[in-house]
Amino acid sequence: MNTRGFGLLLLVLCVAGGLVAAIFSPALAATLTLPATPGSARATTTTRPTTGTTPTQAATNPGAQPTQVVDNVMLAHDTFQRPNQQFWGTSSDGRIWGEDANRSSVFSIVNHAGQITGGTGAFEATLNAPGTDTDLVLSGTVSTFDAAGNINLGGVLRWQDTNNWYKVLIDSSELQILKDVNGTISVLQMQKFKAIAGTNYTIHFRIVGSNLFANAWPTSQAEPANWMLVTIDTSLASGIGGIRVKLLPGAVIRITSFVETSVSNTM
Repeated sequence: MNTRGFGLLLLVLCVAGGLVAAIFSPALAATLTLPATPGSARATTTTRPTTGTTPTQAATNPGAQPTQVVDNVMLAHDTFQRPNQQFWGTSSDGRIWGEDANRSSVFSIVNHAGQITGGTGAFEATLNAPGTDTDLVLSGTVSTFDAAGNINLGGVLRWQDTNNWYKVLIDSSELQILKDVNGTISVLQMQKFKAIAGTNYTIHFRIVGSNLFANAWPTSQAEPANWMLVTIDTSLASGIGGIRVKLLPGAVIRITSFVETSVSNTM
């Protein structure tokens, strides 16, 4: 074969090779490329109890928290860092404690804590900071519990008067969300929770719209990742926050901190 013929053959082979590559290169590329991991192109977030739920989600999936809510405005707080005195007086933010806290002898400030002791039955302390969607965190200890639940530690939101409020409490065996409407008290949600006398516990209570959420845990530990109680109720639309406890003789309840903030829905 002469040089001219060899060159022509080489040209034909190059053209044919190019056509083959053009036809099969997409399939080859697809074979060599790893399939994308589902969801890898989207960032994910992990939510904690700083989120809420819609009514449907709250009813069908307690602990689900897809609706973002953000702490917005400090409504009231107290660290109880003031001299020993009878009654609770004025809180850290300059508000005067209301209800039993400034008129019943069972309330006092002792060693930088709000102390409640010496009485029988239910006692209340409120700070007049009205709100609708609100969040409450309080910490405290109970010196002794009774098996019947007649000694408990709790916080209230949407408190309107002594006969209308929502409350979260811990006692010797349970964590509960209660409501009182016109003097009739009902349990909205509950689960087993064995509080130990003398241990400092933190209670976290949030209401957004008709959704109520609650957590409780030893203050020395981290807050649970999901709400322990989630329920729905439309009885009370607004009110103020505070503390509500039940006492028997000999029990000493000490509150070491109280914080209430408003929350806003950002969904």
